[in-house]
Amino acid sequence: MLKRILCMALAILMMLSVAGCGTAAPTPSATPEASVAATVEASAEATPEATVEATEAAAVTTDWTAPFPEPVEIHIAAGQVVNAKFAEGEDMGNNLWTKRFKKLYNVDVIVDWVSAEYDTKLNLAIASSTLPDAFSCNIVQLNQMIEAGLIQDLKGAYESTASNSIKKMMEDNWDIVETASKDGKIYAMPRLHYGYECETSFMWARQDWFKASGMTEIKTIEDFETLMTTFMKNNGAKFGTMLEKTLDQFFKTAASFHAAPKIWVDGPDGSIVYGATLPETKNLLAKWAEWYKKGYVRKDFASLDSAAMLEDANNGLVGTFAQANWAGWQVGKQIVDNQGEGTYFMGHELPAVDDKKIMYPIVFTNSAYNVVRKDYAHPEAMIKLINCYCDVLNDSISNGTMTIDEVMPFGSNDMHHVTGPFKVEFASYKDTAEVHKAFETGVEKFSTGYANLYYFEAKKWITDGDLTSLGRYLQMGTKEATLFLGNGHVDNEQILKSKLWGASPTAVLDYGTTLDDLLIEGYTKIIMGVEPIEYYDTLISDWKQAGGDECTAAINAMYGK
Repeated sequence: MLKRILCMALAILMMLSVAGCGTAAPTPSATPEASVAATVEASAEATPEATVEATEAAAVTTDWTAPFPEPVEIHIAAGQVVNAKFAEGEDMGNNLWTKRFKKLYNVDVIVDWVSAEYDTKLNLAIASSTLPDAFSCNIVQLNQMIEAGLIQDLKGAYESTASNSIKKMMEDNWDIVETASKDGKIYAMPRLHYGYECETSFMWARQDWFKASGMTEIKTIEDFETLMTTFMKNNGAKFGTMLEKTLDQFFKTAASFHAAPKIWVDGPDGSIVYGATLPETKNLLAKWAEWYKKGYVRKDFASLDSAAMLEDANNGLVGTFAQANWAGWQVGKQIVDNQGEGTYFMGHELPAVDDKKIMYPIVFTNSAYNVVRKDYAHPEAMIKLINCYCDVLNDSISNGTMTIDEVMPFGSNDMHHVTGPFKVEFASYKDTAEVHKAFETGVEKFSTGYANLYYFEAKKWITDGDLTSLGRYLQMGTKEATLFLGNGHVDNEQILKSKLWGASPTAVLDYGTTLDDLLIEGYTKIIMGVEPIEYYDTLISDWKQAGGDECTAAINAMYGK
C-alpha cells in the first residue's frame, strides 16, 4: 500500500513540474470500498438511539481540563488561513490559542508546516511516512491511511477524554463518525458541519419591488411567475430571474419540483439511483426551458460567471434568484450602494409545484477529519485541545468560565480557523434561534460566543445602518431570516440526505466531474432551447453509457441494501 501511495505522490510531483505555478495537483485516488464496507453494514443495522446508549454506557469522561503533569509536545500541520489577523509577532505556531493550550493543559503545539496547497503537501507526507503527530485530512486520505496503518484508533482517547459537549456533538452526528470507523475502531474525530439548516435554499427577491407588488408570499410556482412578470412590467427589470453557467440557481430550485439532481437517492425499485435520472429532474428542466423561452432568463447566461450574473442585480436589471441562506452578502451592500436605500434582496421560502412537502437535497457534509499518527504517544492531547476549542467558543459563556469580551478574540478575525486539527464546526441551529428571539423580544440573552457575535454584528444594521452587517441580519434577524427558516426545515424533517454518505467508490472518484459536466452541458442545451425537452431521455442514456451505470453499480455495492 505504501509503495502504491508513493508512486502516486511521485506522479503528482511530475505533474507539478510540468504544469508550473497556478495549477493544483489532484488528490490521489483510493480504493475506499473495503475500508468502509464494515462501517456501512453496521450503520444499516444500528439505530441512533442504540448508538447513543452504547456510547454513554462505554465510559464517563474524566476531568479533561486537568493539565498533563509533564509537558507534552504535539507536532501538527495546517492549511494557510489567508484572512487571519494575528497580533503583532504572532503566527500559526504562536498565538492566543497555542498560549491557552500551554497555560491550561501543559501542551506545546509545534507547527511543522503550513501550506496553501495543503492536500498536495499532505499527500506527499503520507507517501513518505513523514506525518506530524496530529493533522486534518479528507476522506480519501483517511481511508488510504487506515489501509496503510499510518493512523491510530482514537476510541479509547475519545471515550476517556472527550468532553460531554464533544460527545453530544458526535452522538448527534454518529452517521458521520461511522464514516471514520472500521472494525469497532474510531480513526478520526470528524470536523462535522455547520448544520443542515445551512444547506437549504431560498427564493430571494428585491424587497422594495416585492413590497410594491402587493404580494405577501411566494407560495407557488405560479406566484413566482407572477412576481417575475410584475418586476419586468412595473419596475423595469430586463429579466425575471438570475442564472449563470454552472446552473447553480437552477439546482437551488430543484426542491420546488421534488427533484434531487445532484445527490444519490432511493429509486422506484429500492436500489440507489442518481437523482438526475428521475422524472422530477425532467420536470424541473421543462419549467426552466419555458422560463427561458418567455424571456425570464438572460439569453447568454451560459457565458456568465457568478460575478457577471450579479451585476444585473446591482444594476437593477433583475429582482429574483434562488440561492442559499447567505445570499444577503451577494445581493445586499453593493445593490444598496448602486440602487439606493431599501433595494437589497430578502429571502423567502421556495415556491412549490404542488402541496407535497418540499425536501431539500443534502450532499455529504463532513469536509475534514482530525487524526493522530500511529506511533504518537498522547492521542488524548488532540482530544483535549478539541475540547478546549469547543469550550471556548461554544460553552464558556453559558457555564460562566469566560465573559463575552474574553471569548471574542478567539472567534474574530478568522482566529477560529487557525487551530489546525483542534477544530470542529458547530451547527448554527441554537445560535440562530437565540439571535432571532433576541430581535423579536429585545432580550439579549445568549449561551455561546458565536450567538453573541452574530447578534451584535446583525444589530449594527439596525442601530447604525452598517451595510457590512446586512447579510447577517438577513440570515438571523428578520421575520423571514433565512437561517431561521432553515431551522424550520430541520424541525419539519425536510432534509433529504444523499445515500452516498461518506467515501465515494473508486469508480466515482475515477470519473471525477466528467459525468456531471456531461449533464450540465445537456441541461444547458435544453434550457436554451437548442434541444427539446425530449432530449433529456437521450442525455440520461448517454450519461449511463459514459460511466453512469458503472458508478451506480459501485454505489449500490457500497451503500445499497
